[in-house]
Amino acid sequence: MPVKKPKQKQTLSEKITELLENNQDYDLKDLLNDQYPQDIAPVLENLKEEGKILCFSLLDLENAGNVLTELSSETQMMLLKTLGIEKFSGIISQIDVDDATDIIIQLPEKEKSALLKILPDPVQLAHVQELIHYPPESAGGRMSTDFLRLRSDMTIHLAFNYVRRQAAEYKAQVHYLYVVDNTNKLVGVISLRNLICAPPNDLVANHMSTDILTCKVTDDQENVAKTISKYDLIALPIVDEENTLKGIVTIDDVVDILNKETTEDIYQSSGISDKFRSDELISGKVTYAVRARLPWLLITLAGEAIAALIIASYDKTIISAPIAVSFMPLLSGLSGNVGGQTATIMVRGLVTGDIDLKNTAKHIFHELKIGILIGAICSLITGLIAWLQHDQPVLGLVVAFALICSIISAVLLGTIFPILLQCFKKDPAAASSPIITTLLDILTFTFYLVIVSMSLRYLH
Repeated sequence: MPVKKPKQKQTLSEKITELLENNQDYDLKDLLNDQYPQDIAPVLENLKEEGKILCFSLLDLENAGNVLTELSSETQMMLLKTLGIEKFSGIISQIDVDDATDIIIQLPEKEKSALLKILPDPVQLAHVQELIHYPPESAGGRMSTDFLRLRSDMTIHLAFNYVRRQAAEYKAQVHYLYVVDNTNKLVGVISLRNLICAPPNDLVANHMSTDILTCKVTDDQENVAKTISKYDLIALPIVDEENTLKGIVTIDDVVDILNKETTEDIYQSSGISDKFRSDELISGKVTYAVRARLPWLLITLAGEAIAALIIASYDKTIISAPIAVSFMPLLSGLSGNVGGQTATIMVRGLVTGDIDLKNTAKHIFHELKIGILIGAICSLITGLIAWLQHDQPVLGLVVAFALICSIISAVLLGTIFPILLQCFKKDPAAASSPIITTLLDILTFTFYLVIVSMSLRYLH
C-alpha cells in the first residue's frame, strides 16, 4: 500500500491567495488581522491591484496603519487614490509621527497639502509639520517626537507619576527620560531604573546625568547611527543649535538607517545612483530601473570602447603573437577582481570610520604591500602556466611581469579612488567598481601590448 506524503504547510501567501479566490472575506479578515505587519506587506505587494485593495480594506484601523508603513511608495499612492484622502488620513493618524512623516513627504505636493489640512489629530499634525521640513536623511528627518521629558525641578514622586500616566495613556515607549529646563533646553538624562530607586522627595536634578551624548537635527543619519552603535545606546536625543530638545532616534531607527545605507553603498558601488528607491528597482516599472542602471553603463561602454581601440591599434602585434594575446582576459579579470576587493575594503573602512583620512599614506602603503605579495604569487603561477603550456619561457616572463604590474596598479587605484571621493565630500562607494574596472582594462591592455610588442623577436 503506497504511503501518503504528509501535506505541506501552506505559506501565508498561499493562504491569502486561496481565501481571495474562494471569496472567503470573513476568514481572510481574521487571518490578516492575526499577522505581523512585516509579514503581510510583502504578500500584498505581490497581489494584483484589486487583491491589494481588498486585503487592505479588511484590516483593522490600527493594523492598516502599521501595514501602510511597510508598503512601497507606489502601493501607498495607489491606496491613497483608491481609498480617498479622508479615509487615508484616518489611517495615517494611527501611526507614529516619524512614520507618518515618511509617508506624507513622498506624496505629490497636491495630495500632501490636502492630507495635512484634514489630519484629525492636531498634536500629530503639529509634529508632522515640524519634521517635514528636515531633509529625509538628516537626524531631524529620522527622529521621533514620541518620548517623555521631565523638568529638572520636578520631585522624583511627581516625575514617576507623570511617567506612569503618560506610558499608560499614550503608550509611550520609555527608553531614557530626558530632563529639560523651563525653556526646553536639554540639561540631563535619567534612566527609568534610577528614577525608581531615587527617594520620592528628591529633585530629578539631583539624580540625572549631565554627561549627555547628542546629535544636531542637521547631522547626517549615518552619523547618528554610528554614535548609537559606538556607545551601545538604546536612543539618542536630537537637539538644535541652541540645545533645545527636538526628538530622539531609537535603536530600531538605526537598524533601518544601516540597512538603507548599506543598500545605497552596494548600489552605488555598481554605478546605480542613490536617488533611486531600492523597492522600485526590484518591483517598479522597467523604465525606472533602466534609468537607474543605464548612465554608468554608458560611461563604462565608452571606456571599454577606448580599450577596444587600443587593442585594434596593435593589430600587427596580435597577428604576430596570437598566443600572447590569449592571456589578456586573464590579466583583465585578475586585476579587476583585485581592484574591486581593495575598493570594497577601503569603502567599508571609510564608512565605518576604521580608516582615518589623516593616516592616508599609512593605508596606501599597507595595501601596496598586500598588492605586491598577491601580485607575486599570482604572476608566478600564471608565468609558469604560460611557460609550460606553450614551452616559451619569455612568454611566461612577459605575462608574469605584466600581471604583477597590473595587480599593483589595481591595488593603488582601488585604494586611492575612494579616498579621493571622501576628500571631496563625495560618497566613496559612488561607482567605484565600474570606474576602477574600466580604467584597469585600459591600463592593463595598453601596458601588456607594449611589452608584447617589445618582446616579439623572442616570441615564436
